Amino acid sequence: MTVLLREDRGAITLLTLNRPDKRNALSRELLESLIDALRAIDRDGVSRAVVLRGDDRAFAAGADLGDLGKAGAIDLYTSGFSELWDDVAAIRTPIIAAVSGYALGGGLELALLCDIVIAAESARFGFPETGLGIIPGAGGTQRVVRAVGKAVAMDLLLTGRRMDADEALRSGLISRVTTSEDLLPTAIEAAERAAAAAPLAARMAKHAVLAAQETGLSAGVAHERALSALIAASNDRAEGMRAFRERRAPEFEGR
Repeated sequence: MTVLLREDRGAITLLTLNRPDKRNALSRELLESLIDALRAIDRDGVSRAVVLRGDDRAFAAGADLGDLGKAGAIDLYTSGFSELWDDVAAIRTPIIAAVSGYALGGGLELALLCDIVIAAESARFGFPETGLGIIPGAGGTQRVVRAVGKAVAMDLLLTGRRMDADEALRSGLISRVTTSEDLLPTAIEAAERAAAAAPLAARMAKHAVLAAQETGLSAGVAHERALSALIAASNDRAEGMRAFRERRAPEFEGR
């Protein structure tokens, strides 16, 4: 079975996690396939936004450790498995997650790496790890506290409870909530809007926002100003200004 399905729709690409019998648990094979696809999209410049989804039952119900579940500390540390999430974090193309059903453990860590998270009313988010005698290992404790703050992060991590879509929206964990029927169309519309933006501008805006999570305000503003000045040298900036003056839609080339 192909663990990752790809469908190109003009300027956007739909990637579907495809391990339904395992509730899309994130195996090494699945994560490496996802990373390969995302890197190819970054390189080719044809797809300008990605929609990432699972199925109705689960976006991804966790990490599938396989043999690593029985491994010792050194084997786990040197396996490179947790670092696969870092490879997703390095992708420059905007990623929109369409979440239905479970996004737990490693699945929530994957959702936290996406730039926009749109969830169906059926979505459930959580970190069950402490109830299994482990803790998140792919950035979950760090990214969730930046998304929702210490109080809610501690609640999720220490109790292992599951957060529904409405609470996730109120907490700042996700971007929007839709019905199950509207989930994919809404995610595709968001991707199309992102893809219509100037590619360099979209990538720089993403880079600046992510930098804000890791730097102080003054350093973040300085970084933003540097990117803002740099993009002034792009063809897309000139085209955007011309299109604005001529009252027409711009034709961006990503240069």
